Amino acid sequence: MANTLVSGLANTILGNLSSPALQEFGAACGLKDEIQKLKSTFTAIQAVLQDAEAKQTKSKALQDWLSKLKDAAYDADNILDEFETEALIRKEDRQRGVLNQIIACFTHRNPLVFRLRMAHKVKDIRERLDTIADERDKFHLKEGVTDSQVYDMERRQTSSLVIESKIYGRNEEKEMIIKELLDNSSHQNDLSVYAIWGMGGLGKTSLSQLVYNDPRVKTHFELRIWVCVSDDFSIQRLTRAIIESIEGGGCNILELDPLQLRLQEKLSGRRFLLVLDDVWNEYHDKWDGLKIALRCGAKGSMLVVTTRSEKVARMMATLPIFNLRCLSEDDSWILFESRAFEIGRREENLETIGKAIVKKCRGLPLAIKALGSLLRFKNSTSEWLRVKESAIWDLADGENDISPVLRLSYNNISPSSRQCFAYCSIFPKDYEMEVDMLIELWIANDFIPSKGETNPYLMGRGIFNNLVCRSFFQDVKEDYKGDLTCKMHDLMHDLAMSIMIQECYIIEPWKELKIPEKVRHLSFYGSTLWMVPRYEDVRKVQSLRSIVVLSWHKNGKDIATYISKQSNLRVLELNNCYLNEVPS
Repeated sequence: MANTLVSGLANTILGNLSSPALQEFGAACGLKDEIQKLKSTFTAIQAVLQDAEAKQTKSKALQDWLSKLKDAAYDADNILDEFETEALIRKEDRQRGVLNQIIACFTHRNPLVFRLRMAHKVKDIRERLDTIADERDKFHLKEGVTDSQVYDMERRQTSSLVIESKIYGRNEEKEMIIKELLDNSSHQNDLSVYAIWGMGGLGKTSLSQLVYNDPRVKTHFELRIWVCVSDDFSIQRLTRAIIESIEGGGCNILELDPLQLRLQEKLSGRRFLLVLDDVWNEYHDKWDGLKIALRCGAKGSMLVVTTRSEKVARMMATLPIFNLRCLSEDDSWILFESRAFEIGRREENLETIGKAIVKKCRGLPLAIKALGSLLRFKNSTSEWLRVKESAIWDLADGENDISPVLRLSYNNISPSSRQCFAYCSIFPKDYEMEVDMLIELWIANDFIPSKGETNPYLMGRGIFNNLVCRSFFQDVKEDYKGDLTCKMHDLMHDLAMSIMIQECYIIEPWKELKIPEKVRHLSFYGSTLWMVPRYEDVRKVQSLRSIVVLSWHKNGKDIATYISKQSNLRVLELNNCYLNEVPS
């Protein structure tokens, strides 16, 4: 899967090779012909990339070829960065006067030395790429133009957020759960736990939100609390999150004992409903440690747990477990129809193909929404048939495996959108991403061109809106200042991680540092400087291009500056996050 990024990288490099600034600088350095030859090689390779990426799932040899190509493309991109950096340095020297230009001639920045060094590098990478390009013939790849310009700037679908909030085919389940909650809370003296169990993508969270916001539930419970758990079942974190949900603000208490005492004070004598969404913890001692602080509410207090694990559901539940099933065929079609067809657009042949595609989704709402959103932008019968007959359906590991559907949806967005989406694996699961900061990171990493006629920020917004339309991002919120935030569904995050498994790495506090050999981007989150990775560990990673410091804590800028000083990285302040960029 990681090799589906090659086309996006190739597009970026071709854009840089075609820039007038590089052409002019290359001519000044006497390297115009070498740069032109490098551009021709990339153009020849790019012509077959669409076919290669589509066929790689059934050919290990093709995967290896794409992997070699990707490594060489990154090296080529680094060389282009060196050209850009040198051009900026020479421009500054000219602005500072003749003396600086003379000094440069007697240092390592001598233009003749630079020209000889770069000529050698360009020649080496071109010969390497020529060899890789020659190998493409043995795979019998077809040439074709990628649809790089089609998807990113499509008009904004203002109805997409409304459609996202619609939940089809779950009214019966909703009524059953509400009845269970209200009936049991009237009779139970101890805290009751109701577990909703089912595979990823079924809509457990959506169903819980329906229940949570029902007027009968709002009236019945004095206090309602929602906490997303995910795979971090830290008792301190969850206790603090519950308190913050109740108080509507931050909680600065660090130690567990005072945290639990504050929680008991808030819950005491009040009938509450607590939803713990997406629980993975299978350890009884952790669950018991949290539960002890929750047993102080009024009679009839309830806890709802959503989980993919039957073991977790059995460990936590005190009431019969609710096993969420797939959507019926009729409800699946209604959901797909709402995503795939615009109002008034109905073609009998597309409906026939669409129903066959829906059957392949096996009642999984997330899969149906993803493919429906994808096909909304495809108008021809051949495009719909291509999705229906794709070989990627054969990759399913189990009866209801959703991953082929998500891969199919991912493969059908533009190369630049693929880069932008996959890069989001640099954020932890359930991280609330600020959209402006996200776009700035895309621009900083050259996923979106920062030069040219198109406004890069508007292009970033176009890509973001397109990814939201296609269900790659969710929980889009706008605050009173107009700033947008969003999250990724955990299955979408898993998809991004599988694509970038060798490219992006999250450095987690308290955990052993094992940075992959070819990692390009690191992210770090932690509240104190002593948690920062050692310079020696970072320095060993020759392929590293950037480190992102997630500054949801007040020390974010201090940590970014510290990393810069110890590892000679540049700091870019991006909205609410800091990018330490490897200088060329």
